[in-house]
Amino acid sequence: MMEEEELEFVEELEAVLQLTPEVQLAIEQVFPSQDPLDQADFNAVEYINTLFPTEQSLANIDDVVNKIRLKIRRLDDNIRTVVRGQTNVGQDGRQALEEAQKAIQQLFGKIKDIKDKAEKSEQMVKEITRDIKQLDHAKRHLTTSITTLNHLHMLAGGVDSLEAMTRRRQYGEVANLLQGVMNVLEHFHKYMGIPQIRQLSERVKAAQTELGQQILADFEEAFPSQGTKPKKPKAPDNPFHGIVSKCFEPHLYVYIESQDKNLSELIDRFVADFKAQGPPKPNTDEGGAVLPSCADLFVYYKKCMVQCSQLSTGEPMIALTTIFQKYLREYAWKILSGNLPKTSSSSGGLTISSLLKEKEGSEVARFTLEELCLICSILSTAEYCLATTQQLEEKLKEKVDVSLTERINLTGEMDTFSTVISSSIQLLVQDLDAACDPALIAMSKMPWQNVEHVGDQSPYVTSVILHIKQNVPIIRDNLASTRKYFTQFCIKFANSFIPKFITHLFKCKPISMVGAEQLLLDTHSLKMVLLDLPSIGSQVVRKAPASYTKIVVKGMTRAEMILKVVMAPHEPLVVFVDNYIKLLTDCNSETFQKILDMKGLKRSEQSSMLELLRQRLPAPPSGTEGSSTLSLIAPTPEQESSRIRKLEKLIKKRL
Repeated sequence: MMEEEELEFVEELEAVLQLTPEVQLAIEQVFPSQDPLDQADFNAVEYINTLFPTEQSLANIDDVVNKIRLKIRRLDDNIRTVVRGQTNVGQDGRQALEEAQKAIQQLFGKIKDIKDKAEKSEQMVKEITRDIKQLDHAKRHLTTSITTLNHLHMLAGGVDSLEAMTRRRQYGEVANLLQGVMNVLEHFHKYMGIPQIRQLSERVKAAQTELGQQILADFEEAFPSQGTKPKKPKAPDNPFHGIVSKCFEPHLYVYIESQDKNLSELIDRFVADFKAQGPPKPNTDEGGAVLPSCADLFVYYKKCMVQCSQLSTGEPMIALTTIFQKYLREYAWKILSGNLPKTSSSSGGLTISSLLKEKEGSEVARFTLEELCLICSILSTAEYCLATTQQLEEKLKEKVDVSLTERINLTGEMDTFSTVISSSIQLLVQDLDAACDPALIAMSKMPWQNVEHVGDQSPYVTSVILHIKQNVPIIRDNLASTRKYFTQFCIKFANSFIPKFITHLFKCKPISMVGAEQLLLDTHSLKMVLLDLPSIGSQVVRKAPASYTKIVVKGMTRAEMILKVVMAPHEPLVVFVDNYIKLLTDCNSETFQKILDMKGLKRSEQSSMLELLRQRLPAPPSGTEGSSTLSLIAPTPEQESSRIRKLEKLIKKRL
């Protein structure tokens, strides 16, 4: 009976402990064990046979039983510990639930605080945006007011000119002016309730009516209809016309002398104010700041012109024009040219001091940021004066008698302002050009025959690019309102830098094949930077002007062709010479000899190659003597630079 009960218990236990393969695999992965009792296919009979393989091993049965009982007790202890531990799970769960509820309450509290802060922030943003909206409205109204005032100024001036031209029967000028006045008048339809605007509108209508009557009368006078009133004789001129103004003319010299004195004091005050206040701050949003004194000068000119023309339109107006010319020149000399920053080479000539101080590789004095902005400001002011002087000339011709218009000519003064503009551009070019000189000198001193591999662009190229990125954006931003002069600056810099680069390129000798390849890479890098120079450092990329691009491509392509000739093997000689003639359109013996020097060829080797070049050069055009005159017909920029350099060395030697 005992054995049967034990067998039934074992079968029930095996049925309970029967696990699926997936569960068994998971248990083996989590609790790996080599014990046979833990195996899924455990067989008690095999296990016992393993413990007692022979009859003699039954002698240790008591020890085996004791070990199994010990293991059973340990398993019981482990099971008991686990069961007891499970009794606390419920209590721990309740505690965890309470803690979760507390955390949720705290989270709700924080969310409420965040919501309150967000509402406060929203209210603050509304207050800030309300102020910004007010500023926007103020800006819009201010812009509208300025625009309206400009239109009003144009309308008032246009009406005055229209009436004057109508009296003089200048119908060609009136036709263009009248259309412009009508277009401006359309902006003031909603302001007709203002008496002054209504008065201007009525003056325009009156001028139109008078024009119509004059034109009809002129046609009737010129083309009388058939069958009419013989032509009536023209009424004699009014004998009293101009009689009052003629009484004042002999004494108007007092007024002219007074204006001469006033303008002299005004120019002196401009000079003193400039020294006391300094140049205006640069305005990079709208271009270089125009000196306010120029506007004051032309406002005073207009006032004097109107006053004098009301008294006389004869010789006193010519005398006043002479005074205007005098102080336009003084303004250009004392205020504009006189305040341009000075450089050792600003005169453009060769001085003894510049030759004595010149040293290869020495740093050149550079303009500061304030000085660059001042030059741009003077340039912008000169452009404003140039345009306003032209308008002043036209106004003076309108005010004087027709017989005196030919005597009013302000071309000389306009040329003076053009000279100031050219000088300003030249200073900007010289400053950037001088900044690049040390890098070019470093290029010519590098041991190009020892270059073993081609890498990134050389340090001297990086230095040139750095100077360009420092200067050009400042100049471009301060000349934004005078874009054409910024283009002139770019063109003049390219015309100055590229020949100088080629001149220093010829000084790089001797050059190995790898060195020539590195120089070719550097030349290409500089070419790309120069092509991008007008928009370098700008967020708005504009296409460079075609005139500027043409200069850069032509000059830097010539430098690349020179290096390609240097890289070519000089044997066979005929192929080398023909390749030189093909690559360089301005080929001549002087440039060819410089290339041979760059290749490191001896003079004895060069003589035969030069002779071959003279034979292979195309026949000179008729009227020239020999092929050697080709270099005299159109000297290249580097030839001119080389001649200047030789002259400098000669003067140094004499000194």
